[in-house]
Amino acid sequence: MNQRENFQVMLDGGKPEFIPLYMELYKVCLLGANQIDQPWNGGLDPFGVNWIATKEGVIPEPNKFLFDDIADWKKYVHFPNIDTLGIEGVAQFELAGCNRDEQIVNVFSTTGLFERLAAFMGFENALCSLIEDPESCQEFFEAMADYKIACHNRFIEVYQPGIITYFDDLATANGLFMSPAVYRSLIKPSHKRIIEAVTSRGVIFAQHTCGRCEEIIEDYVEMGVKIWNAAQISNDLEGIMDKYKGRLIVEGGWDSSGPVSYLGASTEDVIAEALRCAKQYGPKGNYILVPVLMNEKGNSVMVGDDRLGPMIEAWHKVNKL
Repeated sequence: MNQRENFQVMLDGGKPEFIPLYMELYKVCLLGANQIDQPWNGGLDPFGVNWIATKEGVIPEPNKFLFDDIADWKKYVHFPNIDTLGIEGVAQFELAGCNRDEQIVNVFSTTGLFERLAAFMGFENALCSLIEDPESCQEFFEAMADYKIACHNRFIEVYQPGIITYFDDLATANGLFMSPAVYRSLIKPSHKRIIEAVTSRGVIFAQHTCGRCEEIIEDYVEMGVKIWNAAQISNDLEGIMDKYKGRLIVEGGWDSSGPVSYLGASTEDVIAEALRCAKQYGPKGNYILVPVLMNEKGNSVMVGDDRLGPMIEAWHKVNKL
């Protein structure tokens, strides 16, 4: 059974032959997101937000906002023409040599609805706006959802992906940024439209949300999310896997805030964490390992890491089910 076949068994709620490893299962495509939302190397995005590149990733330039009153958003937010963003060219580049018979094309869509609001006006202003002017926030989210849907439609046309992974971080390690009620009233309706626009075209929707977001996992599943990406151990991962087997796959499980993710973590520590994940989560049958390794150059996914090779070798010895 190859990677695609094994994944399909998992998606259908059956028993896979092995526990997948994220970087082996997917052909991850990042550059479309670079064009539409978040420049990976820093600089201005299509909306005029300046992003600062660090070795850990890119962030909007601190304290440099497009606006600080959500009621003014229409004066400052000008939606780009997606025909001018060069999506077709980067798709052709990224897909060169891709073996679709073995790997699933997984296209990233970064800077979701709440993240985009925070990029425009900062976290403090964004969170206050949800309470002080919910009507303007809802209007903003509806318009931004239209843009995301148009971008996703273009992704589907040019990448022909199996999965779109949509990024919107709504939580800290302790809980949601906002109450579940606020999420459900202001963000969820537009979020649902984004999901349905993808799934209606036969593409799997993966939701990336870091932090302790278990209070809204039921909402995600209800809307059609099939994969929860970046699932962190501050959540009841085993309980979620049990409850939603056949409906939701959990990607993550790595102790991304613990010692194994510190810069000085040894190869032995990294292998031990992979083995823990295999033993603790793998038998559930709806789990994919996503190792989170940082080094002096940055995220191992982007810059590589000498510890990955030994970890993968050890993983292949224990990932059979």
